[in-house]
Amino acid sequence: MVISSRPVTVLFRAARTVGPCLVALLASVACGGSADRVSDEIRNITSAESPPAYLEGARWKLVRQIYQDRQYRPLWVGSRPVPERTKALIANLCDAEREGLRPADYRLSELRRTLERLRPSLEKQRPEAFAVLDLELTKRFLDYGADLLAGRLDPKVVASEWYIRARRSSIEGTLRGAVQAEEFEGMVAPLRPQLPGYAELVKGLAGYRKILEQGGWPRVPGGRRLRGGDRGARVAVLRRRLRITGDLRGPAGRKPVYNRAVARAVARFQARHGIPVDGIVGAATLAALNVPVQVRIRQIQLNLERYRWLPAEFGGRYIYVNLPDYKLYAYDAGKPVLTMRVVVGDEYQNATPVFADSMTFVVFRPYWHVPQRIFVREILPRVRKKRSYLARNHFEVIDAKRESRVLNPRRIKWSRAGISKVRVRQRGGSPTNPLGLVKFMFPNQFAVYLHDTPTRKLFNRPERTLSHGCVWVEKPVELADYVLAGQDDWDEKKIREAMQTAHSAGEDGDADRTITLKRPLPVYIVYFTAFVRNGILNFRRDPYGKDREAIAKLGKLSPSDPRLCEELQKLVGG
Repeated sequence: MVISSRPVTVLFRAARTVGPCLVALLASVACGGSADRVSDEIRNITSAESPPAYLEGARWKLVRQIYQDRQYRPLWVGSRPVPERTKALIANLCDAEREGLRPADYRLSELRRTLERLRPSLEKQRPEAFAVLDLELTKRFLDYGADLLAGRLDPKVVASEWYIRARRSSIEGTLRGAVQAEEFEGMVAPLRPQLPGYAELVKGLAGYRKILEQGGWPRVPGGRRLRGGDRGARVAVLRRRLRITGDLRGPAGRKPVYNRAVARAVARFQARHGIPVDGIVGAATLAALNVPVQVRIRQIQLNLERYRWLPAEFGGRYIYVNLPDYKLYAYDAGKPVLTMRVVVGDEYQNATPVFADSMTFVVFRPYWHVPQRIFVREILPRVRKKRSYLARNHFEVIDAKRESRVLNPRRIKWSRAGISKVRVRQRGGSPTNPLGLVKFMFPNQFAVYLHDTPTRKLFNRPERTLSHGCVWVEKPVELADYVLAGQDDWDEKKIREAMQTAHSAGEDGDADRTITLKRPLPVYIVYFTAFVRNGILNFRRDPYGKDREAIAKLGKLSPSDPRLCEELQKLVGG
C-alpha cells in the first residue's frame, strides 16, 4: 500500500510536536543541509569491511555495492521535502501482513528509537545523522525485499520433499537492480511473484482478514446431515456462515429454511473446498465449514510463502500439477488450455515430491520396468505361489546386466541372490500394465513421471493419493496431443494409432515407441492448499501434512502496532 502525498503545509503542521525540522528529516537540502556532505558520510561508513553495530545482520556486501552503484547518493534522503518512496516504504513495512509477511520482522520499534536518538542531530542538520538514517532504512528495505522475493524461510529447511529451485540464489542481484528504480512501486514490483494467482491470493487474504476483524464466522452445530427442506436453528447458523464468506448470495431472508439458494451455496462451498458437490451438509462439509477463520488465514499466508519459493516465472507453455488439488493444467501462451484429474503418490510411503523438470520425450505402449522394491513387496509373493503368474500377466524377466537378454522365469531360483541378478518388466500394451498406453518423460532423480493408467475408475474418487509416486493422468490422448502439438504430423488420430498398435521391433512386435520432443516442455509439480481459480478462493485438504509442518516453522503471527505505525508515518510526513 502506497500512501498518497499531502501538501507540504499539512506535513509541517502534522510534525510540529517533534521539532520544526523533522517534517523534512529525510531531506537534507530542504533544511539547508548538503546532500554532498551526506554522501560523504555514507561513503565513510560503507568503506568499512564490517558494518557498524546498528547494521548488524545487514547484507553488508550488498549494502556497500548499492551505494557504490549510486556514487554514495542516499536512497531515502532527497531534495524534496518528503520523498514519496520513504513514506511508501514505511507504509509497506507496517502493512506487511497484506502479503502474508510479519511487520515485527522489520524492527519498526527500533526504527522509532533510532529516530528519537537521531532527532537532535537531525534538527541540527548533521550529515552523519542523515547518513545513518538512510542506511537504516536501506537495511529494512533489503530485508522486506528479500522476503517478498524468496520468502521468509528457506523451503529446503521448512518443507520436506520440496525440490523446486527457488529465487534465493539470485536475491542480492535482483535487489541490487531493484533499488535503481525512482519510485517505490518500481522497486518492489519485480520482487513480488509474477505467477498467475499470487495477486489474487493477496486479495483473498485481505478478505479473510476483514472477516476476522468483524468477528469471524459462527460454528455450525453438529447433528444429522442438513439438506433441502430442513428448518431450524442449525439452518439459521448455516445460512449466516455461508453468507459471511459470500457463498450464499441474494437477500438475507428471515425464515431459517434450507431452500434452493442454500443448497446452491453449499454446492459452491463444496466446490471451492474440494468436497464432492451434492448440496448437502455431511461430515466433510461440516468439518470444512467449522475451520476457524484464523486457520484459513494462516493457510493463505503459508501458500503466499510457497509462491515465493517458486521460480520468477514459468514461461508461456508448461504443465502444472497441484498435488492437493489432484489436477493437471496445461498452459499455452500463459493461459490454461487443458485440465484433467490426476492420481498422485500415497501419503504414507510414496508421496509425490514437489519439483520441476523438463519433459523431453513421450513413449507409446511403454514397457513397465518394475522397481525392485515393488517387485519384492508385491509381485514376488505371487510368483512364488504360482510360477505362471509372470507369463499370464505379460511380464518378462531380463538379465540385470544385459537388458536385451530375456530369461526363462521357470529356470530362475527366486531366492535373494537370484533376484539381484535379474530385472522384471511388463510388456507394452498389456491390459494390466500400470503405465497404460503412454508415458510422458522428464528424467529426474525421483523416477517420477506422468503416465496413463488402466484403472480409470480411480479418477472418480475425491481424494486420489493412490500411486507409487508417479502422476496418473485422466486424459492421456489429449495430453499427448498438447505435448506433440506442432511437431511433425502428430494429431489425435495418429496418437490413438500409436497407443493401440504394436510397434514392430524384432520378433515380439511389442516394443515401446519413443518420440523425442523438439522443444523441452517445463513440468512443475507443486503443493498449494489455498489458491484462486477463476476469481474464486479455494482451499484443499493437506494430504501429505505439509501445512502443519511449515506453519509450525513460520512462527506466530505478529500484527503491526497501529500506534507505532502512525507515529512513524508522522515522523516521515505521512
